[in-house]
Amino acid sequence: MKNRLKYVLFIAISCLFVLASCDKVEAPYMKQHAPVVKGDTVRKLLFEDFTGHECVNCPTAHKTIEDLQKVYGDRIVVMAEHVGFFARPKAAPYNYDFRTAAGHAIATTFGAISAPLPKGMVNRKKQNGGYLLDRAAFGTAVSLVLDSLPKRPDIYIELNPSYNSADSSIDVEVKMTVLSNMPAAKYKVSVMLTESDIIQAQKNNNAVVGSVPEILNYNHKHVLRGAINTIWGEEFANGSLSKGQYFIKTYSSYKIAKDWKPSNLSIVAFVYYANGTNDKMVIQAQNKKLL
Repeated sequence: MKNRLKYVLFIAISCLFVLASCDKVEAPYMKQHAPVVKGDTVRKLLFEDFTGHECVNCPTAHKTIEDLQKVYGDRIVVMAEHVGFFARPKAAPYNYDFRTAAGHAIATTFGAISAPLPKGMVNRKKQNGGYLLDRAAFGTAVSLVLDSLPKRPDIYIELNPSYNSADSSIDVEVKMTVLSNMPAAKYKVSVMLTESDIIQAQKNNNAVVGSVPEILNYNHKHVLRGAINTIWGEEFANGSLSKGQYFIKTYSSYKIAKDWKPSNLSIVAFVYYANGTNDKMVIQAQNKKLL
């Protein structure tokens, strides 16, 4: 009997040891049997707002985006990119420079750099042969994704950012859980940084939105500040994906500028196809406040 008890105790201790030793996820950060998916497991889209502080029609477009967010909530992840002629710094009060290398590259690739602003883009998906949308088409494009497709996303994204005030740097962990079987393709994840509540001047021609011809204390929201893992992101898979797989990527020591307020910063991440017939199209987006 004593020997039997010793054997049972040995087996129990061994099992505990094995469980404890499996707690850490090692490279290449891919496992079967996904972790627990949290309560915001809904399809979200990336809305890219191409804008500029001297674009008189842009505040009306911003209002349209805000109205859509009132309907769909945080299922619309916005990234405002100040690009082209209307974003160039001029004499005060238009001397603030909102432009970024990432925004310029994205606008050039999708044709917004030379387009009359405002323009929008939903999930980097072609609409009627082109990527760019006029303001009147914003609502239809959003509805095609959030109302016409299943509410449950194909991939769930969880963001875990942290901020180090000692050196003004950001670390972020990105977890991607596959919720549906996905076709063979290259898959990339892009991780960006945005800032809201930047109070600067904005030209305006719509009295419903604010003072005309300019709003000197305009609240610029969702402004792209930079790319945390390069402009076009990082490949995390090449091939078909199976339900239950998950991937973890971590990025460290991204420095923020002195005039960026950590309390106003958000991490934006999105997963997209990087080749094939759906090349560039965003599958799922997510954002989370830094603090």
